[in-house]
Parts: sequence; C-alpha cells; structure tokens
Amino acid sequence: MVYKNVIGTTTTTTIAKEKKQVGWTVISSSKRGVMVDYRVIVVPTKNSTTTTSSATATATVGADFTVLRMRARTTLLRWHSGSQDPPTSIKLPLDMGPHIDWRSEGPAGIIAVFNGGFKKAAKAGGALDDGVTLEPLVRGDMTIAINALGHWEMGAWESKGFPTKDFKAISYRQNLLPLVLKGVVAPTTTTNPMAWGDPLRHVLAQPRTGLGIDANGNLIYVASMTGVLPSQVGAALVDAGAVTGMELDMNPFWPIMGASATPLHTQSGTFNLQLKGSQHSAGVFETGWERDFFTVMAEPSTWQCNWQSPGGISKNKITPQPLAAVGTGCKGIVKAAARKP
Repeated sequence: MVYKNVIGTTTTTTIAKEKKQVGWTVISSSKRGVMVDYRVIVVPTKNSTTTTSSATATATVGADFTVLRMRARTTLLRWHSGSQDPPTSIKLPLDMGPHIDWRSEGPAGIIAVFNGGFKKAAKAGGALDDGVTLEPLVRGDMTIAINALGHWEMGAWESKGFPTKDFKAISYRQNLLPLVLKGVVAPTTTTNPMAWGDPLRHVLAQPRTGLGIDANGNLIYVASMTGVLPSQVGAALVDAGAVTGMELDMNPFWPIMGASATPLHTQSGTFNLQLKGSQHSAGVFETGWERDFFTVMAEPSTWQCNWQSPGGISKNKITPQPLAAVGTGCKGIVKAAARKP
C-alpha cells in the first residue's frame, strides 16, 4: 500500500495527524504527527517447565526484537549501495553512494537508518538504483520498490499487481523469497531454514534482521542480536503487524540500525536509539559503509509540500535522483533545501 501525501482542493479540509499508538514509543514526530516509533517484541523460542511442591509453572523463553516503524504518511525512504557490495565498476552518484548524501537528504532530515540485505555473492536477489542494474532482479524474490516520492511497495517480483499501476520505482532491492506473505510466515523457515542464509559455523540461530509493510502501509524493521531463527524473524514481523515481509542481512557483523529524535541535517547529529548489541554505531552510514543500507527522512511539516526525486530514469543509464521540495506549500521548505548542510 502506498500513501500519497496530498490534500483536497478545499482549504477547509483537515488532514488527520499520525497518532500515537498504545504499546509503541514515539521516537520522532512533526506537525504531521508521529514519524518513527518503536517497541520490543519477545518471540518465544521454547518452553521451560518448573515443578514445585505446590504447582507446575511454565515459563516462556524468548528472543528480544527491536522493532522500528516508519509511518507512511510522514516519512520517505531511500536505498544506498555500499562501497564494496553490491560491487560495481561504475562511478555512482552521491544519492546512491555508500554514505548519507547530506546535500540531498540533509535538508529533509535523516530520522532513521538501517542495514540492507545479503551480499551479491549470496545470490539472494537483485538490486537496481537510479536506473543502474547492480544485480539482475529475480522472478519470485521478495522486493522492496521505492519511487520518486520515497514511497514504498513490497511484493514478489513479477507477481500479479506488483508493483501497482503507475508506481514508477527508482530503486529495487530483493532478498530471498517472501518471508511473510498475506500475514503468514513462510513454511520453509521451519522445513528448510538453511535456505534463509548461510549461518556462521553452521549455527542456525544468528543475529538477523527483516523488513515488512503493515496493513496501513507503514514500514517495519525488526532486528535481534540474539541468536534467532528465520521463523522467529517472520514471527516478529507478523507480531508487529506486517502483512508482507522479507529477510534482510544476518550474522553478527551486519545488523545496524539507528533512529533520531530530531531530523539530522548534518553529520554532527545523534542517533538516540540504536540496535542493542550491534557491532557498529549507526554513524557508519554517515561517513561510509561497505554494504547497502536504507535512509529514512522526514516529510515537510506541511501537507502541501513533499520531498521528491526527479524520476524519469532510463534503464542502465545513471540518472542522479536528488531530492527537491515539491508542492504549493513549499516556500519556506524550498529556501531551507537550497542551503548547503
């Protein structure tokens, strides 16, 4: 589901803000309402039974997942290639390079960042950005598509209705087959867990991450640095409300996430919430990282203005996609966007 942040033609129209929700802690908000919120979900791993003289108690042992939710009506998304992966001999524009593009993304304000998917060598799917095919897209693999407005859709590549009509994507990122489809975790996560990534030392329970979309179109990132199984990543996504979902990167070195209470316009900001136990600070995305990652930015405070890339890319022809403020209420926003962070 994709939201288009527009208003009606009448000046009396009032657009409802994105509201707080019980069970979620707000990280950042604007005049449009909540932008990013989070929660911790515990996914059971096994049952432990303790017997005493008076009763038998069953305790659930579980793995903690940090869940980050990006609201569809108040945020936008971009995808970046890493310095080493996906590998390419092409000189990439800054907006798809291995670090936050402060000149383009800074005026909007970075409010969250998180890791991408597997290495190209894992043959887990394809990637395309700014019209450049970094790895061919694979039929049936779960794909997140991002358009010029920074809106997103997710589905199996070449499946019916995906991407939806008139959704003109500027980026695609795949990673394996669907992890969650129609709110159900893929059975192969249990029957064939090795199909969901090569674990270190053949130990299936590894730090893992995933990405999904809920029924309201919100983007959901889940991560655990505890050793977890692919089925647990899927369960965490479903528990968080995802109806579609894909696995992202795994193993201890790669999960990275950060969220800021206020939009970061320069590299000097702070990611207030980070993934507990991660081997890296989210700041690696500010200066440069070897693997692909996603940036989440704040939409303008007014509903009459949105951040938008040029779009109109040509296949396998590099077309930089810098953000610009577009709409009838962008007067102050455009002035802010013109400054160099």
